[in-house]
Amino acid sequence: MASILGEDHSIHLVELEPGSTVLVHRIDDEAVPKILDRAAAVRRGDAPAAAMRSYNNVNKLLREDGASASLLEDGAEILEFPGKKADLPRFPSVAERAELDGIVVRVGGMGDPVPLTLATDSGAALSGCSARRPIAKRLGQKLFEPVRLFGEGRWSRTAEGRWVLNWFRVDSFDALEDEGLADALTKLRAIPGLDWGENIVEEFLRLRRGEDDREEADGGVR
Repeated sequence: MASILGEDHSIHLVELEPGSTVLVHRIDDEAVPKILDRAAAVRRGDAPAAAMRSYNNVNKLLREDGASASLLEDGAEILEFPGKKADLPRFPSVAERAELDGIVVRVGGMGDPVPLTLATDSGAALSGCSARRPIAKRLGQKLFEPVRLFGEGRWSRTAEGRWVLNWFRVDSFDALEDEGLADALTKLRAIPGLDWGENIVEEFLRLRRGEDDREEADGGVR
């Protein structure tokens, strides 16, 4: 609530009323006008990003619990948390060819295609992947090794704007070298004719952001 209303040091939890889910807060007098202004901004949707993020997170938790809530002052509602009552936007799923990088952690199943699980660098376990038996057999030989999977998949977008993989059918793959970023950058530094300077990591990230291309374009180099 402090994040939503923007007064971390002026909002104090007093009690949780017995037998209910009513949180009673005390707000310092001098902070009341600011909090009312912030609540109005949240209602309009133009509050600071951190406040809107916290507001959306509370609504998400309420929705998962099948509940809704209101912030009241002397019985008057100053901010609603619709939770389960909100009309969530529906987004169509998207199917497209793509590639997935990760480590094969499971291959197996009685059917064809064969289900497999890929662990990504972000720590996610993608269990919606599958491959025909000949490819699955070869992937089984790469268990716990990094690979790049090629194929077609379908993704859905959640109400919070996050894309979730529904399924991914693998039709080919490449084995990747099991090396960290530091090892890869060390190899780049060793390539003759390339002067990376002292901070190769910063230079590498700058190139990935496309800053070098923009600088060349500004200087008339295409």
